[in-house]
Amino acid sequence: MRALCCNKVFLLLRFFLSAVWFIGFLFHEMAFGLLSVFLPLYITGQLGGSLTDFGIMVAVANIVAVPFSFFWGYLCDETKRYRIYILLSFSAVGVLLFLFSLTSVVAVLIVLYAVIAVFHVAHEAPKNVLISEYYSRPEWERSFASYEALTELGWLTGLI
Repeated sequence: MRALCCNKVFLLLRFFLSAVWFIGFLFHEMAFGLLSVFLPLYITGQLGGSLTDFGIMVAVANIVAVPFSFFWGYLCDETKRYRIYILLSFSAVGVLLFLFSLTSVVAVLIVLYAVIAVFHVAHEAPKNVLISEYYSRPEWERSFASYEALTELGWLTGLI
């Protein structure tokens, strides 16, 4: 009886800790949802740029993000340290978003957004490994689905 009680407490604690871990991703994606709404408005309204400038910025960021996603995955595999890259991603994006708000030149904004994209993809590879290591094989589908649902909810909340 006591072992069953301890097992339930352990499962409840494990669920709570996994939920807390996912909440960081919720706020991270919420910021990017908000950014996707306000960025074109900021460029066209505040900086006097055009939607072409915005398109160039998004294209450069996406082109830069692809090779860096491989780089971050390789770095995680080599160092076997995963949480540090998630922390690096979240903190670097926070600092870069602050610098983002200080700029008034569209070209600088394009460069900063590309650097933000580089650090934004830094959390993807370690996140996948941590979910795979933290949960057993039968729980993977539910865990990845919960993560995706939570991050999409965050992104959607940022849009609203």
